[in-house]
Amino acid sequence: MNADKAPLLTRETFDRQRAAAKLAARRDGYVLAVFSVVLGVLQLVFLRWAEAHLARLPRLAIAGSVFLAYIAVVGVLRWRTERRLRSVRPVCPQCGIALKGMSERVASATGKCDSCGGRILEQEDPPARE
Repeated sequence: MNADKAPLLTRETFDRQRAAAKLAARRDGYVLAVFSVVLGVLQLVFLRWAEAHLARLPRLAIAGSVFLAYIAVVGVLRWRTERRLRSVRPVCPQCGIALKGMSERVASATGKCDSCGGRILEQEDPPARE
């Protein structure tokens, strides 16, 4: 094995990384959904209030600014979610690609990367015969 390549993963380590990625995706997805819905509803409430209390031009300026802030917050949360997932997902020790979706399932079933064909999981010893 070359010195620049990561060592092969054990089945236990691979499964632990998969579970950590699923947990991070679930938790961060929940946070993203809650913030998106709550901030979206607050925007609607503000717009209803602004229609009754503000002139058209100031209302549009404030609503546009609030909308851009909303998009920025949701974008940052989405970026944070992707960074966290990238840090916990299993990675092919041969080519360095993050294993997600179908690649992760193929690696789990075959022990090989579907991108480069390199081995990901250590060979498991066959059970001893009696």
